[in-house]
Amino acid sequence: MIDSILPQAPRRRGRPPSTNGEGGSDIQSLDRAISILEVLAGIDFTSLAEISRRTGLPLSTVHRQLQTLQHRGLVGHDIETGLWSVGVGLFRIGSAYLRIRKLPEIARPVLRMLQQETGETVNLTAFEDPFIICVGQAESHASVRAFFRPGSELPLHASAAGKAVLAVLSPESRDRLLDGCIYTRFTGSTHSSQASLLADLDQTARRGYALDNEEHSLGMRCAGAAILNEFGEPVGALSVSAPNFRVTEDQIATLGVAVRAAAQRLTALYAGRSAEGGAATTPNCSGLG
Repeated sequence: MIDSILPQAPRRRGRPPSTNGEGGSDIQSLDRAISILEVLAGIDFTSLAEISRRTGLPLSTVHRQLQTLQHRGLVGHDIETGLWSVGVGLFRIGSAYLRIRKLPEIARPVLRMLQQETGETVNLTAFEDPFIICVGQAESHASVRAFFRPGSELPLHASAAGKAVLAVLSPESRDRLLDGCIYTRFTGSTHSSQASLLADLDQTARRGYALDNEEHSLGMRCAGAAILNEFGEPVGALSVSAPNFRVTEDQIATLGVAVRAAAQRLTALYAGRSAEGGAATTPNCSGLG
């Protein structure tokens, strides 16, 4: 028996096995299997003893669970090293989610929460290279508020959403977009050159959110943060828009912190992990909006 040759790990604390009704042991076994898969999902290859330590389960229990999961193709085992990893079967299951996920539906509760937190209009944009498109919105209840019609195209260089996406793109993708960008002037604060925009993007990358300080519309300020997929690539952005008499230039950073946290939550929902991290047509940077 494997328990006789390997030291026992401390038993897992928490609820005792269910003794009420049928299926209690089955539920506990399922919970244990999921906890093992969660450990393996965060480590490329690991040992039986390390899985036991991280889950708090006995070595014998971990071994039995791994054998069952291996039979289903959900985990893999390297015979030479004795290490375990996630299996291709788990990838097939996870890929089913990739086929059905839709950003607007996933984002809806995050938009509502952010709107309630800030009291201002929250916008959801999708990045369809080379365009930034408004695909959802949670409106402020204030009499004076920002409004972007769903389906509107936002300018890459003069919107918080566009700059948030540009700031997290790979240098090659960003250069490709900016090389064809037309720096349409919407206000006196709009970036009119690639040099000034790149300086802004450097600041955006450092703080994790972009600011539009009356660059697109006079009297309106906006903060935005990118939403990433599982590869760390931008799929869109969240942004909060407000009139400048309610959100001053000094206060806009507060919105930035809030929208950054919300975008990180949405990234976790969309990509399945936290955010630490088409045709090459000419982009229309002048946009609508």
